[in-house]
Amino acid sequence: MSRVLLLDPGGGLGPVRAALREWPDISVERAEQLPSASGVVGVLVPPEIPVDATAMAALPDLRIVAATATGYDHLDLEAISAAGAWATHCAGYCTEEVAEHAIAFALDLLRGVTLLDRFARAGGWDVDPAPPRRVSGTALGIVGLGRIGRAVARRALALEMRVLGFDPALPAGANGIDGVELMALHALLAQAEVVTLHALLVPGQPPVLGATEIALMQPGAYLINCARAGLVDGDALGAALNDGRLGGCALDVLSHEPPTGNEPEFGWPRTVINPHAAWYSPAAADEPYRRAGEAVAAVLGGREPADVLARPA
Repeated sequence: MSRVLLLDPGGGLGPVRAALREWPDISVERAEQLPSASGVVGVLVPPEIPVDATAMAALPDLRIVAATATGYDHLDLEAISAAGAWATHCAGYCTEEVAEHAIAFALDLLRGVTLLDRFARAGGWDVDPAPPRRVSGTALGIVGLGRIGRAVARRALALEMRVLGFDPALPAGANGIDGVELMALHALLAQAEVVTLHALLVPGQPPVLGATEIALMQPGAYLINCARAGLVDGDALGAALNDGRLGGCALDVLSHEPPTGNEPEFGWPRTVINPHAAWYSPAAADEPYRRAGEAVAAVLGGREPADVLARPA
C-alpha cells in the first residue's frame, strides 16, 4: 500500500485524510522522522524537518514534499526537483494571525505589559523596569513586505504609528506602499523605535540583522521576531540586550525548537518569549494540513498543486 506521512507533531491526520478521501488505497500515517523506505508517495513536513538530496534518495517513490508552513527554507528545492518530485507550501494561511501577534508584541514592549507584570509579581510597584511609551507616533520598522509585512503595516497605520519599510525584493526608489515609507535597511534601523522581522530566511546567507546592523539600531529600540531565528545574529542580539543598549525584544522563534531550556535566549534580559505560537488560531489550526493534503491529492490525480515551489525536473 502507498503511504502519505505527516511529520508535523502539531497537525491532525483528519484534515489530511479528508483531502485524500478519493484515495482509499493510500494509508495516511504519522511519523516522527523521514524514513528510508519505498512506497511513500507524499510527505507533509514542518520547518523542523529538513528535506535534502539524502532524504530524497531514501524515498524512491516520493512524488511530493508539502510544507505545512509558509516558510520553506528547510526544503532543498533543487534536490526535490531533481528527484522528480513536487514541492509546495501553504502561503498566506496564517497571515492575519502572525501580523496580529507582531502588533501584540509591539504594544506589549512599548507599554511594558509583560515586564511590568513580572516586576509587580516580584513585589515592585512602579514603572522603572519598563517605562511605558506612547504607541501613536512611534516609528515601526518592518523588514520584509510580503503578505505578513503588509498586514502588519495596515494594523500599525490604524494605530497611528509611523511605518517604515524595507524589502530586498523592492527596487531602489520604489514608490511607497500602503502608507509605508520605503527606505534602505540601514536607514530604517537608525530611525525605527521598534523593528519587526517578516523576511524569508535564505539558506546559506548571513543573518539579515548581524552585529553591524544591530549596532545601527537606536539605543532603547525593541526587536520583534515572528519569522525565523536565523534572521538575527543571536550572539550580537544577546550582547546588545545584556549591555542595555536595546530596550528589549519579543521572540516567537528560537535557535532550537523545541528548546531544551539551555538556549541563551532564556537568559537575556527584557525578553518576551512565546512558543512559536504566532501562526495559531482555531481558524488556522487545520488549514496547513488540509492544504498540504490537497496538494498531495492533486499530484496523485495528475494535476498541478497550488502554491508550487518546485516542479519535477
